[in-house]
Amino acid sequence: MRRWGWKRVFHVNFYSRCQKLRPNGREGAVPCATRHRGESGFTFLELVVVMTILSLLFFFSLPSLESYIFTDPSKKVARLIAATVQDLKQRALTDQKEYRLYIATDAGELWVADASMDKKALAEARKSGFSLPQDMAVALPGYLSAEKDASSEAMLRFYPRGYSDGAEILLVRDDQTMRLMIEPFLSRVEILEDHDGGF
Repeated sequence: MRRWGWKRVFHVNFYSRCQKLRPNGREGAVPCATRHRGESGFTFLELVVVMTILSLLFFFSLPSLESYIFTDPSKKVARLIAATVQDLKQRALTDQKEYRLYIATDAGELWVADASMDKKALAEARKSGFSLPQDMAVALPGYLSAEKDASSEAMLRFYPRGYSDGAEILLVRDDQTMRLMIEPFLSRVEILEDHDGGF
């Protein structure tokens, strides 16, 4: 009895699977495309599909990426102040403590403190505060200090009951003006953009 090695059996089985009908209707051997064990790769169609999906993802994520990287400094500062105001209103209500937002219009500085801080603690809070860009100015039109006169240092209070002082903050940079409207009983700060420039 003749023995068949596994190589010959594999060859016969594989060869029989490649039997197809020729155009003239007779059966015969037709070369088939084979992929040897250990070979790996992608077809052209698979690469096209993947590249199309990546292109679509990049196309739809580009606007958010662009706004994140190339954000206008004025808008960035306006959003930061708006977020700070909303946070202080929530913190004052949660902690049942009065918080204060100080704005030095002449130095372009903003810092947060609470009503219980002494002069030394206030000085430390100012050091850890936020400074505006050099080419940006801030103003609070119509603001009067406790002495009822115009001051270069404004203070907005945030009360334990969840409301705050109302104020209008202007951020001016070149010909662009960002106007922040702080309403006493609303948590949301409205940001308006004006290109006329000036106060």
